[in-house]
Amino acid sequence: MEFSGELGAGQLFTGAFDTDYLHMVDSVLRLKEYGTKNGSMVDEKLVKEYFSSDQVVDHYSRGTLKVGLWESEKMLFTRYFEKNDRILDMGTGTGRIAFGLCELGYRYVMGVELCKTMVQRARKIARMYNYSVVFQVGNATALKFEDNLFDQAIFGFNGLMQIPGRDNRIKALREIRRVIQPGGRFIFTAHDRDHIRWKKFWKQQRKSWNSGAHNPDLIDFGDRLEDTEMGKLYIHVTTTEEMRADLNEAGWIVEMDSFRSQLANESLLVREFSDECRFWVVRKPEAEAHSSEPSAP
Repeated sequence: MEFSGELGAGQLFTGAFDTDYLHMVDSVLRLKEYGTKNGSMVDEKLVKEYFSSDQVVDHYSRGTLKVGLWESEKMLFTRYFEKNDRILDMGTGTGRIAFGLCELGYRYVMGVELCKTMVQRARKIARMYNYSVVFQVGNATALKFEDNLFDQAIFGFNGLMQIPGRDNRIKALREIRRVIQPGGRFIFTAHDRDHIRWKKFWKQQRKSWNSGAHNPDLIDFGDRLEDTEMGKLYIHVTTTEEMRADLNEAGWIVEMDSFRSQLANESLLVREFSDECRFWVVRKPEAEAHSSEPSAP
């Protein structure tokens, strides 16, 4: 199957795709800024600036071309997803997971990414290697897809935790639940501040927040804003208790959670590219088969 190029609304691509999938491709995604509180400098603009830089796009491209799927990802995707499932890859970046799914034989994959430069690079890689993945620019908190359109969803590489503001992350969780079928699963990762490696650090951070001495640019306890060689990087570090509360509020059923290291012995290449994280597998309740929830305004 061949990818025909950069797709806009109403354009199709070549390959043996059914009409439902073509309708999915035809759905239009629209950007909408994250709202944050307290005048924080951590907002969508900061996130987009970081992930749109040439240096970061090149870094993600190397991960796509040289690292590929993690063993833990392969294990979970093949356990929970069927080859003909329509899969939504949120925060797709330059397509590392989306292309990995193609390599595993998954036929219907759509990658959605906040940053246009990431999408452009992903499309270029798709053309180079003849991957039949569709990529669109879009925002996880305001997906412009109809209800129940996808069978499964993914938000890899801790991308959900790079949405500023807890309310916005819950909004994204609700949106992803809305666009997948009842009974469908959502697999994502997050760092965990209860991990023994980071407990001492977060204990000290809690004291800073309690005394009001924390960085005022942050929104919620658990936020990190790091000055890296590639720019200012924002990420929220959650806990299992916090994550379960957010998932419950957004209407998900938790099926499993586990540290990556407990699932697979990843290669040195993978471990150098990415830190330890916790995988979550959650399911949309079957009871929502006939319900409809409008997208966020």
